[in-house]
Amino acid sequence: KPVLTPGQVRTRKAKRALAARGMVEAVTWSFISKAQAELFGGAKPELALANPIAADLSDMRPSLLPGLVTAAQRNADRGIPESALFELGQIFLGDGPNDQRLAAASIRRGQPRHWSGARGPDAFDAKADALALLSALGIDSSRVQIVPGGPDWFHPNRSGTIQLGPQNVFGHFGELHPRVLKQLGTDGPLAAMEIVL
Repeated sequence: KPVLTPGQVRTRKAKRALAARGMVEAVTWSFISKAQAELFGGAKPELALANPIAADLSDMRPSLLPGLVTAAQRNADRGIPESALFELGQIFLGDGPNDQRLAAASIRRGQPRHWSGARGPDAFDAKADALALLSALGIDSSRVQIVPGGPDWFHPNRSGTIQLGPQNVFGHFGELHPRVLKQLGTDGPLAAMEIVL
């Protein structure tokens, strides 16, 4: 009987936890456009491909979120405005031996807020997804710290960082910044989280 490695066990637990929250797994390209990479803190020269298969797939992704946002927008363009997608995959922070990381990310895209009280996804939805993922991986969510704010691609007042002390950052959650959504050609609101496993 084959034995799973700790990484494979962690990946399985993460996928099950996110699927149990009503999300569908997506698999997106590891390559994104230079403009998208810049939006998410990437576009380093060492991560540009020498021979990209297409002009809009020129850089290694620094985050799983651009691919998920694009997939959710494709769904909306086909008449499915509400999406809950997740992905587990590699992100690339540099070309060093320790710069490739396994991450888990999710997005929730819904209808804009409505006068009837219906609301789209928000930072609290993304936070709940992130904490459920950490809990499934055996991390006690009562011990983690939630610090307001996150990277530039998140809305500064509607996002947070999940950490265990200042040196051990697990990831980020919140609503994506309207500027980022506009540059990606998508509509909001869109709540997301990304955790490095």
